[in-house]
Amino acid sequence: MLWFNEQELAIKWFEDGDWKKYLLARKDRELFCSTADRTRINVVIQEEEVQNDDQHLLYRIKVEITPNAEGRISGVQLLIPLVSSLTCTWKPHLTPKEDMVIGDKVFRSPSIIVENKEVVCALIPDLNDIQDNRPMPHVMDYVRDGHYLLYGLCDYKAIGHVYYQMKPMERSYNQTIRFQFYMAQWGKEKQAKRDFRPIERFLWDRFAKPYLAAEKNQTLDLKRLERYVSYTYDWAFKRWKSVCWQEFDIDGQRVGGHVFIVTAKQKPGQGKEEEWREAKSIWNQAWFCSLRSSYGYALWGRHWGDRNLIEKAEKNLQFALSAPQINGLFPSCYVAGKKNSWEKGGWQMSSNRCPDPGHVEYVHLLDASWTCYWLLKWFRDIKRDEKILAYVRRYVNRLLSLQFEGGNFPSWVRPHDLDCSPYLKESPETSMHIMLLCLLHEIEPNSKYIQAAERAAAFITDYIMPLGRWEDFETYWSCSNEWEGKKYGKVDQRSGLYNQCNLGMYWTAEALKELYRITRKSIYLEHGEKVLAEMSLYQQIWQPPFFQIPTMGGFGVMTSDDEWNDARQSLFALTYLDYYKLTGIQRYRDRGILAMKASFYMMYCPENDEVKELYDATHPNFDQYDHGFHMENFNHGDSALQNRVGEFTIFDWGNGAAATSLAECILGHHKNAL
Repeated sequence: MLWFNEQELAIKWFEDGDWKKYLLARKDRELFCSTADRTRINVVIQEEEVQNDDQHLLYRIKVEITPNAEGRISGVQLLIPLVSSLTCTWKPHLTPKEDMVIGDKVFRSPSIIVENKEVVCALIPDLNDIQDNRPMPHVMDYVRDGHYLLYGLCDYKAIGHVYYQMKPMERSYNQTIRFQFYMAQWGKEKQAKRDFRPIERFLWDRFAKPYLAAEKNQTLDLKRLERYVSYTYDWAFKRWKSVCWQEFDIDGQRVGGHVFIVTAKQKPGQGKEEEWREAKSIWNQAWFCSLRSSYGYALWGRHWGDRNLIEKAEKNLQFALSAPQINGLFPSCYVAGKKNSWEKGGWQMSSNRCPDPGHVEYVHLLDASWTCYWLLKWFRDIKRDEKILAYVRRYVNRLLSLQFEGGNFPSWVRPHDLDCSPYLKESPETSMHIMLLCLLHEIEPNSKYIQAAERAAAFITDYIMPLGRWEDFETYWSCSNEWEGKKYGKVDQRSGLYNQCNLGMYWTAEALKELYRITRKSIYLEHGEKVLAEMSLYQQIWQPPFFQIPTMGGFGVMTSDDEWNDARQSLFALTYLDYYKLTGIQRYRDRGILAMKASFYMMYCPENDEVKELYDATHPNFDQYDHGFHMENFNHGDSALQNRVGEFTIFDWGNGAAATSLAECILGHHKNAL
């Protein structure tokens, strides 16, 4: 093996309240040690045959712990020092402090990747073994100080938002226990740094593909999901209409939209309808985009012949177009005023998911481009209204004037004087603008749009991708905030990696795909697949034994948070289906369909019996009146420990957004991929 030396392997064993290190001895092909308390630890390294076309080495590492007569085990780690030429380029979770580890509750598509100019290597947990054999929680990590990997067993707990801290807890066993994992190595031939496609393929083939083979007929039938759309709209527009659907006048024009966020306690008829978790508002923002949702109920309304849905969608279109433009820029949030009155409310330039309160005076260009992107989809697919194009043209002309010489765009701009915030001037949010420019070019071809998009793509491929610098607004200014171990623009000191969020990967995979479609330059598809591979490392490709809800196909979020089944998966599903259409690679299709299915896992309804059980335990006042309520994710802040689900639902990010993506899958532009 080129990347670590068997003779340097060691065991860390927790005894007498501390971790103690033991070097491994060798006898024949066996590595072993005995601890001070007479526990025997054997390490077996077995080379496995590679079953696909990749030319690489694969080893299964098995560690067996035979306890002493008292049977006490608190924690064990196998330490794997690495050769000096290797650099860590990926791990699924960051561990800024010494007692932190990557716990198996963030093992979605788990791997730790190191590489140099000649090889790319990965430590990969054996998920099949964890499903059948989990005597204790599994942990792993890469630590730059000492330049080593570790894998082992130890209890841990969630701290902060969200990291995992080791908490060794003594357990008793009367027999040998074990854990095992893989060490894989692929050769490079002038490959760029951070090409994770070999690892993505290995993980899929080893763990997800057998699941699909057993479940294919039921798993891949998306038309069965239409009943979840019915639950969604019946909940939002009928049973919870008094809370969810909001109509009012702006400048004499009747507008409407789904309110930003509602909670379980606001169930109609219980007297708490006006007790809002956050400000009563409607957003057109990069997460919570009412226009994206209404595009969906416009499609479903047309498909079902439901005039009520179509009329509501048109009112929401008018809501989007009513946002006043200043120098082409426009606000993203409409916030109710005194006594939660819409008539006394007004527009706010930006959401409060920003670096400081002053940034709400700045337009977040990411939000504006996302809104205009959906306006263009409306124009192309639903209503060819010239007002839409005029609105978008004014914005895009201003956007182009803001592009920096290096191809990137600012993130926050004050509309009156066009002052640019210093935050995220060099970020993957630039990719969203490429998506918009490509779609506008599709509708009305103009070389200036593509020239600007290609300059932006060069910035992304030269500056963001090689560094894995997937920093966006969510990375630092959402629920997982900055602290001393996590600073904007700074690498994590224990790993040398940037904090990252996968929305930037999504925008970039989409942008590069669209540039390939327009220019037919193969380099864009090549780069796009590399980004897609990295995004895939956040996808859940197994069913952990410690979660009672379904997880297969869903997504996590970032390297400093712990969500499963996050609502962004309904966006990602469409990206995979498009890459399948362009490449014919079957696993992209399967990944997309599984992500689409996972987009409805968190809905309260009879079909989701495991999830319904958690809702009933958390919200005992729920009944059939509430079918369609949809928490945006699971295990956020390690809530799975209490067998609970969250208190809120966001229509424009959860159930309403998922209904839109399903409409695109089976009614719109993505149906040919099925």
